Formats: sequence, C-alpha cells, structure tokens
Amino acid sequence: MADIFDYGEKDQHLYTYGLLIFVSVFCFIFVELFDVVGILDGRVISLNSDFISEEILLIFRTMCAILAFYTIFVLMIFDKVGGNMNPLFHEQRITKNHKTMGLERMVPFSSWTLIVFGLYFLSVSILGWFELFGYSLPKFLLLSSGILLPMTLGMSMITATVVTYVIIPDEVSSDRDYNHLFKTHEMVMHNWTVILISFDVILSQPNLNWKLAIFGLIIGIIYTSFAYLWAIYGGGYYVYSFIDPRIKYGPIIMLVLALAISLFYVLIWLVSLLIEFNLFIGIPIYLLWNYSVVLFKKPIRETQSSS
Repeated sequence: MADIFDYGEKDQHLYTYGLLIFVSVFCFIFVELFDVVGILDGRVISLNSDFISEEILLIFRTMCAILAFYTIFVLMIFDKVGGNMNPLFHEQRITKNHKTMGLERMVPFSSWTLIVFGLYFLSVSILGWFELFGYSLPKFLLLSSGILLPMTLGMSMITATVVTYVIIPDEVSSDRDYNHLFKTHEMVMHNWTVILISFDVILSQPNLNWKLAIFGLIIGIIYTSFAYLWAIYGGGYYVYSFIDPRIKYGPIIMLVLALAISLFYVLIWLVSLLIEFNLFIGIPIYLLWNYSVVLFKKPIRETQSSS
C-alpha cells in the first residue's frame, strides 16, 4: 500500500494537472447536459419538517450555524495555542511536524468541510427566518443552499470515514501524539458535522437528486487545486502526503479522492430514497451508518512487551 504513495522515476504532476483540467471541463458539460441549474431552480432544500415544527427546525439549523462559526473563529482561527500537523513539505519531500496559527488552520480538508457545513446552515437559517417573517426568499440563497447541501453531505461523510478508519489508526500505530485529534474543534469537524447534517436530512427530507453529485466532484477539484497552489506558492506543504501530484499514482489518486465525495453523496441519496419509501427501515440504516463512522472515545495505544 505504501508503494502507491511513493514517488516514481518521473514526477506525475503534469499528468495530474492535465487530468484536473479534463475533469473540470467534464463538470461544466455535465451541469449543462443534465440541466443541473434547473434542478436547483426547483428548490432542493426544505424549510419544513414532518416531524417537528418549522420554528424548532429553524432553531436547530441556526444553532448548527452558530456551532460551525464558533468553532471556526473562536476555537481555531483566534485560538492562541494553535494546532499541530505532520504535512509533506513540497521542496524537501519530507514529512515533519508543523505548527499552524490563524487562517492557516483552515487549510486542511476537514476545515473546508466545516466551512461548507457552516455556510449551508447559515443559508438555510436565513431562508427560514425570512419565511417566518413573511419576506420573499432570495434566489441566490435558494440556489447556493442547494449546491452546499450535496457538498456538505459528501464531505462530512468522507471526512468522518477517513479520520475514523485511516488517520486515527495510523496515528495510534505510530509513535506520534494523537491527543489533538480528540480536541473539541476536531470533534466538531470529524463527528458533529456528519451527525448534524444527517439529522437535518432526516428532519427536512430535502429533494435530493443523483445529479447533484456533480457538486461533490466540483468541490473535490477545487480543494485539490487549492492544495497544489498552497504547496507551491503558499505554505509550502501538502496537509496530506497522498495529495502530492508528483507521486507515482498522483493522477489516479486525485481523481479517486474527488469522485469519493460524489460517491458518498450518491449513497446518501439512495438512503434518502429508502427513507422516503419506508421511514422505519431507512432512518435506522442512516443512523447506524453515522454511528459506524464517528469516533468520540480516544483509542488506547497498545504497548509492546519485550520478549
């Protein structure tokens, strides 16, 4: 497995960039061909619920938005302690510890997940308050919330899954300190985002469509492009070593990562159809899926006994 993330005889970054451009063009064609804008015009999000009142749903969404931006600004950007990561540095091609402060803490994909999560709940909260007080709903917010929802669903699910089944086990098996992965802001990014957006889907039952999966691919392309630019012209490092476009299978890894966000969204869309068909089957399956990808309890590192 490690060989997949190694460098080959020749850097693959030009092939990765070429594939990035090709996928970007594909996204544009897909949006036009399948009339994705028309789907957004038909309103994706719902401002009502069959389970709770409109007011309670609105309060829930407003609290989710507050949680997101409190975490972003108070617990992360303006936090005086800062954070730590072990990124891959572009020039030296080595992984080493790096302290992050301020806006730099918004570089990781999990931070982007929290930002998109917060923007979604902010937009639907504003729409809810507008409707509650009888104002006309801004079309921009209706369209943007319809875009942000599939992005949030795919990003939060893949973030929780990768952190629980890849990042945390890798840190536990190493000799590095992994206590930072269980700090409050990390719990919000890795666990509460997926839990809360899932509850929102169950409560509001939005009009999801498989074609909206294209926005998962789009945000994947945007983030990988940002990651490349950040490593070359910004911080000088890749938060995740496997995202370096120069590695042996860089083009394939880039494509798989972007598609994975869309795939998780499609799976959630399928579960939403099951919920629509039978609440008593669909909702437990969705909740069990959530339960399987979140991790609140810090695992204990096993100490090797000398023989």
